Amino acid sequence: MLLRVRMPCARPAASIVSLMLISGCAAGPRPARPAVTSVQIAPAPRSPEPEAAGDDASGEVVLVWGSTGDEPPRTWHVAAGGAVVREEPGIVVATRRGEWRWEAREKQVETTACELWDGETRGPGEGTAIDAELALRGDDARQAVITSPDQDEGNVFQHSAAVIGSVGPYLFIEERTYMDLCGAHGSEAAAFKVWDAERGAVVDLLAEVTGVPALQREGEALLDELEDEPEAARKSQDAPELVKLAPTYDARGALRLTAQVARFACYACSDGAWTSYSRSAVVPLVRSPARLAAWASPPPGVREFLERTPGVTLGGWSRAGQQGE
Repeated sequence: MLLRVRMPCARPAASIVSLMLISGCAAGPRPARPAVTSVQIAPAPRSPEPEAAGDDASGEVVLVWGSTGDEPPRTWHVAAGGAVVREEPGIVVATRRGEWRWEAREKQVETTACELWDGETRGPGEGTAIDAELALRGDDARQAVITSPDQDEGNVFQHSAAVIGSVGPYLFIEERTYMDLCGAHGSEAAAFKVWDAERGAVVDLLAEVTGVPALQREGEALLDELEDEPEAARKSQDAPELVKLAPTYDARGALRLTAQVARFACYACSDGAWTSYSRSAVVPLVRSPARLAAWASPPPGVREFLERTPGVTLGGWSRAGQQGE
């Protein structure tokens, strides 16, 4: 349920995520979803681009992953003509070195007792988190994609992580962390990163987006529709921050990206779509980052697979054994 409370509580926000633990303008219900820890962004060179998407080499296999309805994701090994060689549960992506499987496991996190407003002490609460890695098929090699903490100062700590899509070897990942420090209410934060399975490193894809001011203006117009006094809100706040990119594919496998922008809002004013202290809007990305250009259009085999397999929501595709330039 979208809570639209009109309150004069807007204020500038240099960093939306850093505000996740402060008290809001008014208490509200616990956010519906949890949200996340920050990650270190290490510069990474571009992964080698595959051959032109339209050139289906004889005998080449493409890994296609996606889901049907509410079912967990599956990966299909697709040959030329769209024929399925085999399929398997989970998300698997191909690189020059081989095929990497996404593996995530939940673990317990040690939390901390805290003192409530009335002086009573509340014992440590629930603590769970996700560690995730990529495991190379037929090899012991692993890439540590997400390493969550074993303990936290919060009284309640609930961390989750999910692959929201992929483009070639690039996995788009959203993390969310819900925390309760025995204040007026708990709060959630969110983080986004792109992992390059080819290089085994994080890529700062947000920094490669062009035309960000235009995205901010478009998002700001959508956010202003929720305000009683949009002009006053715009003057009292910074421009919305670009926080996430998400890949989507149409029925024929063509790539489209959306951009999520968010700006500060008090706890009761938040829409919960990004953090407990923000409102956000999703707008189409007109020009994708240059490093993704080679995967804008799928090879014929992927298109034919999608035609043969109605109901599949494509999460991403990558070429098995693809060669660099």
